[in-house]
Amino acid sequence: MKKLWSILLLGALSMFFAEVFSGASTLWFIDPWGLFLTYPLYLGHAIFLLNVAFLWKKTSPRQLYFFGMLFGLYEALITKVLWFGYPTSTGPMVGYFFGVAWGEFLTLVLFYHPIMSFVIPVFVYELLSRDVLPGHERFLQKNWKTFFLVIILIIMGASFQSNGAKYDMIRSVGSMVGSILIICLLHFLSREKNLQSLVLGKKGLTIVLVYLFVLYGVTTAVIFPERLPNIVLPYLLIFLWYLVAIGLLWVDWFTPGTISLKGIIFSPKELGIFALLIICATVVCSYFQQITYGILLVMFVSLMGAGVVLFSWSLISLLKQRISVGPL
Repeated sequence: MKKLWSILLLGALSMFFAEVFSGASTLWFIDPWGLFLTYPLYLGHAIFLLNVAFLWKKTSPRQLYFFGMLFGLYEALITKVLWFGYPTSTGPMVGYFFGVAWGEFLTLVLFYHPIMSFVIPVFVYELLSRDVLPGHERFLQKNWKTFFLVIILIIMGASFQSNGAKYDMIRSVGSMVGSILIICLLHFLSREKNLQSLVLGKKGLTIVLVYLFVLYGVTTAVIFPERLPNIVLPYLLIFLWYLVAIGLLWVDWFTPGTISLKGIIFSPKELGIFALLIICATVVCSYFQQITYGILLVMFVSLMGAGVVLFSWSLISLLKQRISVGPL
């Protein structure tokens, strides 16, 4: 059962940082749509991509970022966001680029899903299990850079969740508290877990893969089918980005060395303190609506730029590494 609880924990972390932090899901744990569609979607993507990363021996933070790009491309076929815009919108934020909503693409594929849906959930799982992959420790250490990033994440999560809950404090705080309690429960049930607890056998991997195929097939036809493009080019561009992400993983054969400075990474107790800060920040953001809305707008626009910066940094670091190491 430890393996099952561990896998469910990774899914809960992905759901928390992706959907709850964005305000897209409020009180998802008592909503049939959130519990039986959205949560399994994040669980399935996270556990499948992580297992592929293990199989390919590509688990550096940069490589996980490239896997996260594959994660984010579900916003094309399943939600149609990359082709039309967000569900409640009447079109894309800033227009189309050959049939693709480029503002949503920069935000979701190049930043939000790689980081919030995949990389950070894996990082937090590592902190909870005290089992850290080589190359990850520098992102988990306690220093001013990581503290600053944690503060930014707390502000972002609190403001987006408050807005998503329409500044209903009970709903927004309830979403945060309920999600954190679920994570705490799964953390307790999966005690003595490690990264090996997330490794699936051939049968398990096949089941997840079949689930994802069914999920994509059904949701493509059922969720906003009228938003599917009626020309070929938008489909080709999304397919091209699948190839780009896989191609980057193919050429990124860098393997991190041994773990160092493991003793100064964040502890589970410190993660608990951050959780309390998130709850407090959500209370504040739900109360001060105008200030929160201003913060939200700044962050909403900043995420597009963050996607460009992060993708560019990943390409440059990969290129530098290939040049320094030379050909195989």
